[in-house]
Amino acid sequence: MTAHLNPETAPRTATETDIAVVGAGLAGLIAATDAARAGNGVTLFDTRRPGGRAASTDIRGFRFNQGAHALYDTGPARAILASLGVPLTGGPPAVDRGRLLKQGELHRPPAGPASLLRTTVLSIRGKAAVGRVLGRIGSFDGDRNRDQTVNEWLDAQRMPDDAADLVRMLVRISTYTDAPDLLSAGAGIAQAAMGLVGVTYLDGGWQRLVDALTDAATQAGVIIRDHTAVDSIGADGHRWTVETGATTVTADAVILAGLSPIEAARLVGSTLGELGWDGLGPAAHASCLDLGVRRPAPIPALFSVDEPLYLSTHTPPADLAPEGMGVVQLLRYLAPGEAPDADATRAQLEAHAARAGVQPDDIVEQRYLHRMTVAHAIPLASTGGLAGRPAVTVTSHPGVFVAGDWVGEVGLLADATAASGRAAAVAAVRWAASVTP
Repeated sequence: MTAHLNPETAPRTATETDIAVVGAGLAGLIAATDAARAGNGVTLFDTRRPGGRAASTDIRGFRFNQGAHALYDTGPARAILASLGVPLTGGPPAVDRGRLLKQGELHRPPAGPASLLRTTVLSIRGKAAVGRVLGRIGSFDGDRNRDQTVNEWLDAQRMPDDAADLVRMLVRISTYTDAPDLLSAGAGIAQAAMGLVGVTYLDGGWQRLVDALTDAATQAGVIIRDHTAVDSIGADGHRWTVETGATTVTADAVILAGLSPIEAARLVGSTLGELGWDGLGPAAHASCLDLGVRRPAPIPALFSVDEPLYLSTHTPPADLAPEGMGVVQLLRYLAPGEAPDADATRAQLEAHAARAGVQPDDIVEQRYLHRMTVAHAIPLASTGGLAGRPAVTVTSHPGVFVAGDWVGEVGLLADATAASGRAAAVAAVRWAASVTP
């Protein structure tokens, strides 16, 4: 059992470890735990407390994630977290009782064959096209369509505009990305198909997941140096030194976990071009309004077809609020390069909440995050989608590995984070075992 170290009181010392992990978000916690369970000494660094973008904030009993978070039921993150003993209780969103917003009017969503026939959001031709696409989306071949953008794939389906807009909305909601002219269809359509299978809103927020992972890491023997900034990483023969303001740690292998590509490159003293990462897509961002309410929203889910707006009631089903109250989370997905006014965007989200029946008197607590990073890099069709993302091994820096939502050929969002965290641990453990003492 190891304890967290306080960098303010710890003396400057030179220490050694088998594997150093920089970044204690989901990727770092998973990588550190896996590496420690494999028998390695592991030191985990983070500038803040563990959790990264998965950390939640508790305000008078309302637990707000950093924007709307959902765990995909058939994604790799769920299986990886379960293998580490993380509790994953919660429930699905009430999409079947939700509404779609189009041109200022509310419509019932086409949640199944019967509701597809009844919905007024689609024309007769649109209903036939959506039914055809949804009927075969479960067998979608992402690899075959990785070089097409979402818009190019939709054009190839020869769908009427109303049907294409609805599928575009499904992709936007499931990927948290508003870039259909850039995003690889291989990644985007596959993610939408997984979202249709089901997602879970987690009890206790994602902080409960973070706490469980932190406990698992500590029990595995990981030394967690939180509130410790890593200044640089340098080669020392066949090993690596991790420099902080208080400590120099020498390690056989280093995992840079959950960092942006620019920050990872800076730490190893390189540029994106030198590392072969200059073809990465832009980051995905969203404006987020989290509401703690006296009662659940009358319309539990409200997705806009023609604007990048999202609303979903996370409590119920998840336990995120005091008894009898609710948590409603809203997003405006931001297109690459978009920089809307903060006050105007917040007012737009408040108006969207009002359409769902949330009145000002209903709101007990609220928090607004104007520009939250959803993902550090969008998988581009122009670079081969998921297959074009960097591998966990940094070939120009033997013994350095990366993990995060922009790394590896598996998944998006938390699924990419978890899968690359585990893959980086496997590669780092193998490398550390090969280093000559």
